Amino acid sequence: MNKTAEILEHFGFTKIESEIYLAILALDKPSVTQIARKTGKNRTAVYFHLKNLLEKGIIRQTRDGRRFRFVAVPPQELAASFDQWTTDFKSLVPQLESLQRVEQDVPMIEVTESKAGYLKAYDEMSALPHGSEFRVMEGRGALRGEFSLLTQEEWNRFFTRMVDRKILTKILFTEEALTQTPPMKSLNKENTRLLRERLFDVRTLPEASLPIQHLMMIYGNKVSFFLPEAKLIVTLTHKGIVDTMRATFDALFTFAKHRPAPWG
Repeated sequence: MNKTAEILEHFGFTKIESEIYLAILALDKPSVTQIARKTGKNRTAVYFHLKNLLEKGIIRQTRDGRRFRFVAVPPQELAASFDQWTTDFKSLVPQLESLQRVEQDVPMIEVTESKAGYLKAYDEMSALPHGSEFRVMEGRGALRGEFSLLTQEEWNRFFTRMVDRKILTKILFTEEALTQTPPMKSLNKENTRLLRERLFDVRTLPEASLPIQHLMMIYGNKVSFFLPEAKLIVTLTHKGIVDTMRATFDALFTFAKHRPAPWG
C-alpha cells in the first residue's frame, strides 16, 4: 500500500489524498465519517482533502438523503487521464525547450537499440501539438523492418494520438520501396483502420535519384535515422542542422511524384 501511495504522489497526490482515494476505493460509496474511520484522520481534515480531490476530478460526490457519499474514479480511467496529461505535457516540450538557454553550437547525438529508439521517437512525434507535421524519408531496407519494431498495442497508442491530434505525416518513399509486399499488412484490423485515418502526404522518387535504404524522421529539433542492418536508431538534436535537413527534404518533396498512400 505504501508503494501505491508513493506512486500516486508522483502524479500530484498528497500523502493524505492518496490514503483517502485508496480508502474510497476499498469502501462502498462511503460517507465522510466512514472515510475518517478508515484512514484514522479527523472529519475536518478528511472533508478538506475531499474538496481538493473533487476539484482534481479524482473522486465524485453523490447525495444519499442529507448525507454526501463519495465514489473514486476507476483506476483504469485515472490511468487514461494520467496518460493524456503526460501527452499534453510532451506537446509543450518544444515551447519549453525554446525558453531554455543552451549552447546552440553543440549537437546532441543519441544511439539506441532500434526498438527502444523507435518507441521514443514515435512517442515524441505522436505527442506533437495539434495540427503539427513531421517528415519521413524511407527506402526498401527500412520499410521491410519498420512494422515489426512495435507491438500492436504500441502502434494503437501512437496511431490514436496522431488521429486525435490531426498530425500530418509528409512521407517520401523510394519507388522501389513500394514495389515489395506492404509490411503494414502485419497490423491488426483496428490499427489498419487507424493508419488509414491518419493524415498523409505521400510522394515518391526513383531509387536512382534517392539512393537510400534507411529511414529518416524529422520532427521538432530532432532527426532520427533507423539503420535496419545495425538494428540501431541514431538521433541528432540541433536546431540549425535539423532546419537544414528539413529544407533539403522539402526541396526533394517539391519535385517528387504524388501518389496514394500504399495502405489505401
